[in-house]
Amino acid sequence: HPEWVAQDGACKPCAEYYENQLSGKSGLQNIGPRGRRIRLVLGFSALALGFGWIAIAKTAQNGSASPFFLFPLFFAGLFGLIQARQRTCAILAEKGVRDMDFGEGKIPNAEVVCLLKKRGRKILVQSALGALLLTVLAAFLFS
Repeated sequence: HPEWVAQDGACKPCAEYYENQLSGKSGLQNIGPRGRRIRLVLGFSALALGFGWIAIAKTAQNGSASPFFLFPLFFAGLFGLIQARQRTCAILAEKGVRDMDFGEGKIPNAEVVCLLKKRGRKILVQSALGALLLTVLAAFLFS
């Protein structure tokens, strides 16, 4: 980085990057470690409930059980897990705020808000498609 090196020998872009990482202000995420943990727990719990229901219904051989009510469980599970992995809450992204474990705060950079909104919408679509796939697979198990 010869053209970026300051008088003290530090690369300004690198120093800013590490400062943002250490302060929890990194640009393309809007939830902190606590938010990620919450979404992981809720995601795994919702998926466990869905798969647990499938196991119970399959062993009970109940022909009248409908697997289509599993869609919300699968959606919630995938939504939580994908948000945790992407470090992005889709709902907070739509509001243009972030919660880095110190309360909600407005994101000042409009470009970052736009990118987070796109990512949030992509998370919604991925969760819905994944939940639909899992629900259809569950329906085939019961047919």
